[in-house]
Amino acid sequence: MSSADAETRGVSVEVLSDATGAINFTNAQGDVPAQQVHETIMTLLNSNFASVADTATWLAAVTAGEALEGSNLVASALGA
Repeated sequence: MSSADAETRGVSVEVLSDATGAINFTNAQGDVPAQQVHETIMTLLNSNFASVADTATWLAAVTAGEALEGSNLVASALGA
């Protein structure tokens, strides 16, 4: 199940941003460095499909018995 699929089924997804990575992309359309790909994917996921945090923040939330707070597409589009 993907995070997008989980969202449509009412399942919460948490992504650890510092426990994931990306690769550089180079093709006929241009070059995108891995860091930019990673930041874009984490921002997109947090806009609607998952709650994204680093491991320390996630561990603190788990210890406190709290869920990570995500965002939503409208708030993300408005820069909130």
